[in-house]
Amino acid sequence: MTPYVALDRLRSSVETGAVAELGTRHGLDLLMVHGSVLDPEPLRAAADLDVAFRHRVDASRDVVGLVDELMELTGFDRIDPLDLRSAGVVAQARALGPDSLVLYEATPGTFATAQMAAITIEMDTRHLRRLDLELMAGR
Repeated sequence: MTPYVALDRLRSSVETGAVAELGTRHGLDLLMVHGSVLDPEPLRAAADLDVAFRHRVDASRDVVGLVDELMELTGFDRIDPLDLRSAGVVAQARALGPDSLVLYEATPGTFATAQMAAITIEMDTRHLRRLDLELMAGR
């Protein structure tokens, strides 16, 4: 089993409504695939399936249960989960980038709003990360 086959299974599960059921059951407002499995010209084949998700603010978080259900849905066990509520600024911006594939959004526009916020925050704080690197380098 490859991450590409797992991605195809996820896409099929979107069509059948299984992903929407999973999103509702786990209290998600956003679920997407990102990373090398979506790269049309990768330097090397993808080894895992990068999946980003965000729970609703009022939802309980069962990340292990979510990943377990994703493994059942895809038949693939190398799922790399990213919780967007606890991820760093750069990780959020990358996962919510223009090349990501939205599998589920609780309401239309959730992804677009999250994407704009993540990219703006990443750009607005870039100079602070550079300063941190300079301090660590002893400059």
